[in-house]
Amino acid sequence: MSVESSTAGPGTSTDVLLISASNYPALPIYPYAFVQVSAVAARNGLTTERLDLLRTPKHRWKEVLRQALDRTSPRIIGIHLRQVDSIFIWNYAENPLPGAPEVVRNSYWPVDDTEELMSLLRSLTDVPVMVGGFGFSTQAQALMKRLRPDFGVVGEPDHVMACLDDVLAHRKLGEIANLAYPSGDEYAFGPRVFLPPADHTEYTEAILDDLLAFYGADRITGPVSAHVPVEIQRGCPYRCYFCTEPVVKGRQHRIRDLDVVMSDITFLADRGVSRIWLVCSEINIGSNALLLEMAERMRRLNRGRDRPVGWTCYLLPNPALDRDEIRMLLDAHFEPSWNQFASYHDDNLKQTRVPYRARHAVQAQLYWLEEEEKYRREHGQPLPSRRLDMFLGNSYATAETVSATLRTVNELGLGERFDDSLITRATRVFDLGDGAIGESAESAYSVGPLGRLDEIDLLYPTFGYPPSLVGELGSNRAVDEFFAYVEETFLSRAFRATRDWPAFMTRVLSAGTLVPPVADGAEALLRRVLATPSADGDAEDTAAPGDLALTLVELIAGTRPERTHAVFQAIGLPGYWEDPSRWSPYDVCSALGQRYDSIADLMRAVDDMAGTEGDTAPQLAVEYCVYANNVVLRPDYARLLFSA
Repeated sequence: MSVESSTAGPGTSTDVLLISASNYPALPIYPYAFVQVSAVAARNGLTTERLDLLRTPKHRWKEVLRQALDRTSPRIIGIHLRQVDSIFIWNYAENPLPGAPEVVRNSYWPVDDTEELMSLLRSLTDVPVMVGGFGFSTQAQALMKRLRPDFGVVGEPDHVMACLDDVLAHRKLGEIANLAYPSGDEYAFGPRVFLPPADHTEYTEAILDDLLAFYGADRITGPVSAHVPVEIQRGCPYRCYFCTEPVVKGRQHRIRDLDVVMSDITFLADRGVSRIWLVCSEINIGSNALLLEMAERMRRLNRGRDRPVGWTCYLLPNPALDRDEIRMLLDAHFEPSWNQFASYHDDNLKQTRVPYRARHAVQAQLYWLEEEEKYRREHGQPLPSRRLDMFLGNSYATAETVSATLRTVNELGLGERFDDSLITRATRVFDLGDGAIGESAESAYSVGPLGRLDEIDLLYPTFGYPPSLVGELGSNRAVDEFFAYVEETFLSRAFRATRDWPAFMTRVLSAGTLVPPVADGAEALLRRVLATPSADGDAEDTAAPGDLALTLVELIAGTRPERTHAVFQAIGLPGYWEDPSRWSPYDVCSALGQRYDSIADLMRAVDDMAGTEGDTAPQLAVEYCVYANNVVLRPDYARLLFSA
């Protein structure tokens, strides 16, 4: 069944004015709730209009709201509260967190913004206000008391839309599923039901116009475009400790009619939409059949199109996909996405209650990396920038969790395959009805716009760091610093972009360093590394300064090859100088960490081994090794990095 335009015509009254003040500025997404609620409303003969306030400065909210109310004359106002915070600790840290992405800290307070929105609406109109959305449904009772709307919707709004006349007339409120409403000084809740995905299409020309206005045409139809969501399933049977989806959407996994799904996708594709996100939860719960069926349908959709439609969704690493299936998915223009893996440590994964183990996660990532690289080479496509995301800061993480994960990453060479990495280092704590989630909840704290709160308030961002890691390192801040080091050094090659080789050479090649005879060409190489002008005044070629620095150090070390090799043997890196490429940063740090507590201890030992006065070649080679591999030696890091 199709849904016609859900927008009221000019000069007519609108049934529902949908408003959102909870869009996340760091990742603006047109509210899918606007799409779905508009479709449900239209199916029940109701009209809707939509207003997202993300790009409206607050000083203009009142004016914009007044204009919207005058234009639409709504019977009820529906406020979408998608989430109560970003769930990311770096948005709310008192100071910038090491390794955190660039965000405007303490700027995203959707509950406070929604409260301000409601206050403005109360000053402008007597039209009743109803609040719903995923974030609202997660903590409905507390938010009803905090926001004090006329009504609330917990979960799906279908029954509320079907009975809107009764809602507005305050008739039979206790019989309307998923409705929250005032009852004396408290709030009452109708029956809680979990509904399957829509059996009708959701997208219309009016919604498409909204999408184009929200993103701009290039962000919908261009080569680097936003994903447009289409629901394919609802509900999740798993009990991952950090996830609120089963509470909001239900534990029964229900698949939408694929003909209806494809009708929505075809509607969007025919109008130039170039990327689709299939929501929600992982598409391969219990089986890969749905994923592979969608791949075949998307191949048929894309056949003959000048610009194929790309599509993605979350995957579980178990059940596994073989290489032939991965290639088939790539041919269907599928882009894989995984929710962050908690670790590559089976005991930890079991505690977090995710439905996979380390071997599944490792195989899934490795197969995809290898097959996508091969596929792109065969089709002349560049490799995209890649980031390895992990939830190593989960509540149950220990030194063994971290070290086992890093050993696996090192054994498979995964760190060199990723340009960047992001570790979630604290759990966003919720109470899902049977107590706060995660062991770290005992040490959790809440943050408000003015800083840390004296007491826990789950309506504000509330985080708990992994207790075991805090115990190992001494503080939350120390956990942040440790994970920032792990991100850039062991889970990715990001640190290589921070190496300042001219500064390194300037520092280590102090007066007297080149007293021993040096092979011909060292002076020219040194000038190129340091980017100093040549004799004729032109700058030397400064390409690949790291390679030039290595060549220069090799020349200098070559003046004392036996001593250099002997020193590397003695410090636990035998054969390093013959072939540095065989040693990963983790290998180097692990070997040195077994012998030395600090870089200063290491260099004192090297000085003692150096031999005759002026024999600086071994020291220079060791300093190069330490800098090239971003070595940090600290006793408090050793157990987390290298424990068995």
